[in-house]
Formats: sequence, structure tokens, C-alpha cells
Amino acid sequence: MLRVTQQSQQNQAISSIQRNFKEMEMSQRRLGSGVRVQFPHQNVGSVVNSIYYRTRLSSIDRFQENIVSGKERLSVVHDSLGSVTQALNRARELTVQGANGTYNKEDRLVMAKEMEELIERVYDVSLTKSKGEYVFSGTSVKTEPFRVHYSQNKDLGSPVISAINYEGDANIQNREIENSRYVNVGSPGNYTFWASNSSIMSNTDSSNYIAGEDQTIMIDNTVINIKEGDNLDTIADRINNVGGSVLASVMPLRDGGRGLSLETNNPHKIMLQDLEGGTALVDLGLVREGLGNSPENNYSPTAVVGGKSVFEAMMFVRDAMINDDLSAIGGAGLGLIDSAIDNVVANQAEASSKVSRLDMGNEGFINQKYALTEALSKNEDVDYAEEIINFNTWQYAHNASLQTAGKLLGRTLMDYLR
Repeated sequence: MLRVTQQSQQNQAISSIQRNFKEMEMSQRRLGSGVRVQFPHQNVGSVVNSIYYRTRLSSIDRFQENIVSGKERLSVVHDSLGSVTQALNRARELTVQGANGTYNKEDRLVMAKEMEELIERVYDVSLTKSKGEYVFSGTSVKTEPFRVHYSQNKDLGSPVISAINYEGDANIQNREIENSRYVNVGSPGNYTFWASNSSIMSNTDSSNYIAGEDQTIMIDNTVINIKEGDNLDTIADRINNVGGSVLASVMPLRDGGRGLSLETNNPHKIMLQDLEGGTALVDLGLVREGLGNSPENNYSPTAVVGGKSVFEAMMFVRDAMINDDLSAIGGAGLGLIDSAIDNVVANQAEASSKVSRLDMGNEGFINQKYALTEALSKNEDVDYAEEIINFNTWQYAHNASLQTAGKLLGRTLMDYLR
């Protein structure tokens, strides 16, 4: 026999009221926040998806920031090199004119003065900044990429540029544009402002050289590990095996000894550095003693250095004009100017192609963000029409429970005995 007691009716009514109130409250929270899942335990799969969508969106924002900053720097580089190309094209016109025998010495002095102005213009461009940082200094963005030196010239009757030395580094400026995918947005001046392949040959006899300990050297931006016991030939092999932009060879010296020679496979100045207290490059006669850990202008004074920068190519022609040397102007001079133009244009084209790549990457991210945002919305957002119906249903059930409880809980034992 089923026994109905007042206590059991009360418990059942209260339980129903609490359940309906809880569901109504949760529905009200969803309407108020606009989020379908309030707590992870309510839908673990939905929460996991949300974490993925939000993490990916955050990564895309970071990649887009890198793309914007990289594109801005590369665009500045591209435009700057366009100005350099214009100056070099004018320098070439002057060079062709200067090699023409119809002009006299006075004419060439006038040309030399204009060439000097073009050198100044290119030097000014080399100091270009983006957001307060030098764009042609490698990673030494607060250091002027080139240091200029002047000397008085009696033929022109005014000071002229006598030397322009690179003061930056050759380090890579990578920007991550996708997971584990990078673009180098750096344009160090020892590459962009160089006219010809360069070389450095030691005059130190290293035939009997043996590395006394493990050490590390850096050539341009490539690290080479030297092991204890390595000799001259082994070191040359190690340099060649890293696949850098410099080729090493062992060359005979005039006194019968052997020395290490380095030569680039594309126009740029070779940057040398002994790392972590090593002395291999100093011992081999390539780097000046005491400057092994300083890559700027640290060549050994006894080494034979070849190759010219864009500035040196223009200065060569200017000096040949001052000296009225037609052969030098139309021969080596014109060749250097042409090589300088080719290298600058190649670097400008590379910057342009990187900008295009970054633009394409950014377009892809815009599409991804749209798709991810839509997926996140479907995963998290409340369907307001459906939820309002849901809320009204639980509200109606809650009110009904209250009314029922009001009638049931007001009864006494006498109501059941009637």
C-alpha cells in the first residue's frame, strides 16, 4: 500500500521548484552572456574546440603583427634601393661620358664633382630608418650602418669622401609568419651596398697550424665549429661544408707556405668573428689581434682584401675622372658600376618578392580569421530565439510548480481524512 505523507509531497514539490529554477537561471545566464556553454563540464567537446579556435586566432594575430612590421621594413628597403638605383644609373651615364675621348680633363672634373654628389646621395640613403631603426645595419638597428671619412682634394678644391666603412652586422632578422616558417626581413648593408664579390687572403703561413681546443667561428651569419686537432685543410673543409655564402681554399704563399683564403659567391663584404674567446681566425691571419670578437672592420692588416662596395665603385670612377684616366673609367670603372647596379636591383627585387609573399600570407590569414570566427560563434554563441523559448518553457514550469506546491503544501491531515 502506497503511503503518501505530507513530508514526501513537500520534498517532491521543493525538488521540482529547485530544478525548474536552476534550469531557468542557467537559461537566463546564457541569454545574459550570449555564451551557450557556461561551464566546461556541460560540454567538454565544445570547450576543447573553443580553446583551439581562440589559440589559433591569437597565433594569427601575432603572425599578422610580424607580417605588418616585416612588410613595412621591406617596403622601406625596396623604396630606398630604388633611389640608389636611380643614382647608380646616373653614375653609369657619367661613366660612359667620362670614357668618351671627346671630353677633356676639365669636363671630367665637372663629372667627378657630380659623381661626388651621387656618392653623398647614396650615403644618405644608406642611413634610412624605419620606426627609429636603421634598416641597413643588420640587427645593430641603433648603429649607423656606414661611417664616412672625408679628405681634401686639391683638384676639385673641396673635401671629398675618401672612405665609407660598414659598421653594422650580417645577422638575420627573421619574422615568424606561420608556425616554424620564417622570413628574413633584414637587409644588412654589407650585402645591399656591395658592388662585387669580395675576398680575403691570409699572408700568415698556417701550414703547421693545429687547433688547440674546440672553438667556434662565425663567417657572415653562419656558425662553424672547429674541433681540437683540426688543421688548415680541415678548417677549410668545415667552412665549405656548412653551405654558406663564402668558399674557403688553401692557397700557396710567396714564401712557400700556405694560407687560408675566403671568397664570396655573391657580392657582399665578408664578416669574420671568433666566438666565445676563440682565436682561430686571428691565428690564421684573417682577423686583427684583439678584435676577434668584433665583426666590424677587423681584418688583419697583413691580409690581402679584394672586392668593392657600391661607394668604392663610385669613388673609383670619380678618382679616375679626376686623374683623367679614360682606360680606368671605361674599363674597370664601368664594370664596377654595372655590377653595383645588378646587385642593388637584385636586392630590391628580393625585397619586393618578400613583400608579395607577406601580402599573400596576410590575405590567407584574413580568410582563416573569418572562418575561425564563424566556427567559434557557432560553437559558443547562443541561439537567442531558441533560448528564449527554452527560458519561457522553464519559467512556465517553475510557475506551475509554485502553484501546485501552494495548493499541496497548504493541506493538513484532515484534508486527507475527508
